[in-house]
Amino acid sequence: MGLLTRTRLLLALVACSLLGAGIAAVVLFTGSGSAPAAPPQARQYLDVSACLLTGPRGVTAGSPAASVWASMEAASARSHVMVSYLPDIAPAKPQVLLNSLVQRRCGVIITTGAPPGLVVATARANPSQRFVVVADAPGTAAPANAVVVSSADATARIGSVVRALETHEG
Repeated sequence: MGLLTRTRLLLALVACSLLGAGIAAVVLFTGSGSAPAAPPQARQYLDVSACLLTGPRGVTAGSPAASVWASMEAASARSHVMVSYLPDIAPAKPQVLLNSLVQRRCGVIITTGAPPGLVVATARANPSQRFVVVADAPGTAAPANAVVVSSADATARIGSVVRALETHEG
């Protein structure tokens, strides 16, 4: 191989390398034309929460609690009230779970799966705790710290209950 041929081959390899490096740099720095991802941000919540006690199906689509949970999440996004749910899964008993939510000091405890009579009795035993019972037949008259809401009205009413906690922070 002659000197001229080797020089041309070397120049061709250098040119290809530079071209490849240039393309790689463009892809790397521009992200292949896609917009850069927004940096993750922590959500700042108020020092108040709304807690949901569901039935065994939790908040899965089609469950009685699904629309209530969606309403709570939407209200949380606007008000920054923290929301959480606890499914009533065996072998836990609804009374134990209700007591757990009372101990958490939720701003309001909303129930969709617990027996309404049990929730009303728990409300009577904890007069400083607010309750919302989603039930079509409460069974017993509710005390002043508990509200019974029909399942048909729950989605609309629950959002306003959660948003109202924004003014009761701490």
